[in-house]
Amino acid sequence: MKFLVSTAAAALLLSGPAFAGNLVFDAPEEPVVVVEPEPMGGSNAAWLIPAIGLAAVAYAITNDDDDDDDDSTEE
Repeated sequence: MKFLVSTAAAALLLSGPAFAGNLVFDAPEEPVVVVEPEPMGGSNAAWLIPAIGLAAVAYAITNDDDDDDDDSTEE
């Protein structure tokens, strides 16, 4: 009988820390991070470079210095 009581007392004393605290782990809630998209910077003048290129080509075509009318030889 003494063995049974000492075994029960030892089991109660050793099992106490096993049930201490919460049995279910509740993960802490992570903060919500809201990321706003960055605005398009500097793209308002993106049409400017092709327009300058077209203007340069048009200028080169209209101001052709090669005069084909002067190639005639008068003998």
